[in-house]
Formats: sequence, C-alpha cells, structure tokens
Amino acid sequence: MIKRFGSLSLLLLAAACNGAGGSATTGGPVTSVSGAENEEQLALMTPPAPGTMAPSALKGMSAAAIRRALGKPGFVRRDPPAEIWQYRVKVCTLDLFLYEDKGRMAVAHYAVRAPNGGFMGDAACLDEVLARRDGTPTS
Repeated sequence: MIKRFGSLSLLLLAAACNGAGGSATTGGPVTSVSGAENEEQLALMTPPAPGTMAPSALKGMSAAAIRRALGKPGFVRRDPPAEIWQYRVKVCTLDLFLYEDKGRMAVAHYAVRAPNGGFMGDAACLDEVLARRDGTPTS
C-alpha cells in the first residue's frame, strides 16, 4: 500500500512540475483547453482573409478550424474512415479529405480542380473560397 502511494505521489509531482513550466516550443505557459472551449475560441476568432493563408496550412487543420476559416462546406461525403468536404466556387472546386487524427477529424490531403479540366492554382482557388465563405456553390 505504501509503495502505491509513493509511486502515485511521484507521478503527481512529475505532472505538477510539467504543468508549471513553459512550453518547449513557444516559451509560453502550457494551457489545456477542452473540446467545447476550443470550439468557442475558434468561433470567436476572425477567419483569415484571402491572400493570408497558404494551401499547405490546410493539412492537419481540425474540422472546427476548417469551418471557421472556410465556412460550411457545400457538400460533405462520409466514407469511413474518411470525410470529403467540398467547397465549390465559380472558378474552382476545393476538396478536403479528413481522417481521424488524435481523436479529431483533420485534413490529411486536399485537391483543387478547375471546371472543364482547366488549370487553377491551389493558392488562387483557396483565396476564392476564402472570399466566398458561405459554402454555397456559385457555379
């Protein structure tokens, strides 16, 4: 019984020391935010403006962060284990492929298509989607 308490107290001490220090990557305090609190914080943040977000930033973004940035997708297909979210605007279609990552759905891959097989750059398409956040198709 005493061994259990000794082990438990060491574990609690290690956890307390770990939580009191700063973050190794940012130098700031370590914070813990529950899923609901995180959703509320995301909802209060201003979505990115066109030209301020690189397409590569989409990879790894959570479903909540994508909704905040791009708005509601015009089309969602659930094909376990994946979800495909589609944002269609007049000049292009942005497809996001989300998979579970650490207990949340996150973007693993994206694809850009132009109508009629034309060419559309990834950044230009993302900017157009950001400009039309409402998620309704424009074509």
